Amino acid sequence: DQTERPALPLGSGCHLRLSQMNAMKKLMRGAAVMTAALAANLCTVAQEAAKPSFWWDVDFSTVFDNREGDSKYTDTRTYFQTQLAPEIGAQFKSAGATHRIAGGAVWTQPIGSEWDGHRISPTLYYRYEGHRGLSASIGMFGRNQLIRPLPNYIWSDSVYYCQRNIRGAMIQYQSDRGFFEALLDWRGMQSRSRREAFNIIAQGEWRHRSFTAGGLAMMNHLARSAEATDDQHVVDNFIVNPYVGYRGAGNNIAGHIHLGMLASLSRDRGESAWIERAGLWLEGAVAWRWLEAKNTLYAGGKLFPLYSRYGSLLEQGEPYYASKWYDRLSLAANLVSTSRVALKASVDFNLAKNNFTFYQRLLLSVSLGSSGRRPRIVF
Repeated sequence: DQTERPALPLGSGCHLRLSQMNAMKKLMRGAAVMTAALAANLCTVAQEAAKPSFWWDVDFSTVFDNREGDSKYTDTRTYFQTQLAPEIGAQFKSAGATHRIAGGAVWTQPIGSEWDGHRISPTLYYRYEGHRGLSASIGMFGRNQLIRPLPNYIWSDSVYYCQRNIRGAMIQYQSDRGFFEALLDWRGMQSRSRREAFNIIAQGEWRHRSFTAGGLAMMNHLARSAEATDDQHVVDNFIVNPYVGYRGAGNNIAGHIHLGMLASLSRDRGESAWIERAGLWLEGAVAWRWLEAKNTLYAGGKLFPLYSRYGSLLEQGEPYYASKWYDRLSLAANLVSTSRVALKASVDFNLAKNNFTFYQRLLLSVSLGSSGRRPRIVF
């Protein structure tokens, strides 16, 4: 029921809406300050710079993800595909910072269908890496440039599988006390048939010894196509997720626990009312040697109240958040973990209202090239 409005743990809906808007304003203000600092650093490029050097990188991945059980929220199907993402470019150093221009392509190819279903997407970007923890990218660049992968209420497994690049801009700051990053992902340029779509996301975390406090905020916008009919409306969507937690490591064991609120504010402009949802969010993870376990729980109102109407065109997170509650337990084994190759096997149990879906996954990631970046598998 799209008009159902469960009780909110924060008090009135007006208070929730103002809190979300204020949180977004503070995060955007922080991003503006960082952008000004980046512009000042870029002014030093006019100084004497080292001779540009050749730069290259190649990422390769294979995904096997077999899904069984109920299909109330997502199809029970098998993802079996490979992805190759080569990049070449030039980089130089100036005033302690590294500047890079690179381009390439992302070739995604389903296995077992010959050439059918293949997709080739462009990669083309500028990357700045400063000496004081400040970095930025603009263009079309890999999600592996994120300091921390975004949670599954923002990007689902299938989005990670099929859409490697962020399309827009990103600014980041990292230190031994935490990190902050903000990005614009322009996922749809308006055309006669295509709707304009983008989201602005900011996430960060502050650490003091084992204590952590952080959060994420997103503004999501789905506009009309250039030749839209009268029944096509602009849709707005906000998500906030503040949390506190604990992170520790020792004796071959590492883990964390985060507790917070997860809330959304959505509106179809063809209707006057905002739809407010909020609930408890709890995440815990532990790793021992080559074994890992992770559990994420959400309980409250339907975080994606408009999913039945717009699907992944609006919400790119896991469809299970269209339920009032969702719990995911993942158990994994790191079969190979080196500086160049990662191979992970996992089983994932997804429980939502009137739904149980079971995943069996085998994930491979290989990274080669100038960056020296270790392969990353989102888990």
